[in-house]
Amino acid sequence: MATKYYGSPRWSNEIADCSMPMTFDTYSNCSFGCMYCFAQNQRGLGKAKEAYLAKEVCAVNVEKIKKMFTDPDAHGGQFAPYIKQRRVMQWGGLSDQFDGFEKQRGVTLELLRFFKEIDYPLCFSTKASWFTQDERYMELIRGQRNWNFKFSIITLDEEKAKVIERGVPTPRERLEAIRRIAEADAGGATLRLRPFIIGVSTPTYLDLIKAASDCGATAMSTEFFCLEQRSPILREFLPTINAMAGFNVLEFYRKYSVQSGYLRLNRKVKEPFMRNMKDLCEQLGMRFYVSDAHFKELCHNGSCCGLPPTWNYSKGQWCEALQLAKRHPEGRVYWADMRSDIQQLVSGFKWCRAQGFNCNSSEKRAKYEGMTMADYMQWLWNNPQSGQSPYKLFEGALIPDGKDVEGNIIYKYNGARF
Repeated sequence: MATKYYGSPRWSNEIADCSMPMTFDTYSNCSFGCMYCFAQNQRGLGKAKEAYLAKEVCAVNVEKIKKMFTDPDAHGGQFAPYIKQRRVMQWGGLSDQFDGFEKQRGVTLELLRFFKEIDYPLCFSTKASWFTQDERYMELIRGQRNWNFKFSIITLDEEKAKVIERGVPTPRERLEAIRRIAEADAGGATLRLRPFIIGVSTPTYLDLIKAASDCGATAMSTEFFCLEQRSPILREFLPTINAMAGFNVLEFYRKYSVQSGYLRLNRKVKEPFMRNMKDLCEQLGMRFYVSDAHFKELCHNGSCCGLPPTWNYSKGQWCEALQLAKRHPEGRVYWADMRSDIQQLVSGFKWCRAQGFNCNSSEKRAKYEGMTMADYMQWLWNNPQSGQSPYKLFEGALIPDGKDVEGNIIYKYNGARF
């Protein structure tokens, strides 16, 4: 029987405002059971639901991945331009590469050895801590200055974390992991305070940021919890989340969200917390980033995951557009500012063929079928009423302000100024 492999990397569904749109996972499943997990809510649907919830797992084909990076022209496919330009790859989008499955199988370790050999830039997202105490991993990480590590922690409250983030190390253990990475002289450690859950995160969030700074984190990134009320899995967890938060979370989100279905709290609710976090980070000398659609303009630079501005991430996305508009004397940003990276990275394949990208809607397919991914990005730019346009995505932080000589929309900065 042929070995079953997991297909990764993929293009992020947040490609319009993502600085690392090529995202990679070692495994098809995650051993952790966080109640808020958006990947769990996505994967626990349809035909794959039973296997996913039973924690069935397969890993990527290591030899295939090696070929992608050693000979991208022959084996890199859609990702060849990205790899050849040595853009930072996001590792840990839908699964945790350092979870319990990795303890058993070691596929991430095998790949780390390879990526160290070719000195490829990586940005990890994890909730694990054990690998920072395992010399097999740390000897590879130590001194690897183009590897950045984001550690997700939503609260300092041990009990709330234990209940909501099932199977995950304690907040203190994760803080100690930040310390070990910070002392390893690698590419830095970032506190990923995501998702920020009112009632769960709020009692300790400022203390958490201080603790992460004390452990050596040089940046933090945050995003408020979004509630997909159509998810049957999340609905099962809501009573427990309510108990931890101290109020009815669904009712609160329905009251203070603009959308229906996928609920995102409005800017006014978030503003005092964003202000407090930004002020504290400035006091501590930490870079501050926001992955939330609201207040993303407050990012230190155009990578909302917390990468420093000197890193080789994609500049052809709307978070970067926000930063350019903020710096422009008249607060403007042009399609010409975005065009180069977009054309270099995603003009070589059709939107409908983008690996891992959600192209399943028949309405979307009819609209974008003939477009390349670069064409699609330009279409989003020039259609402000589209949900992924710079105007709609950030709810007015960028507003249309005329057109350039080629007919492309010019956007003007209208975001937060605190």
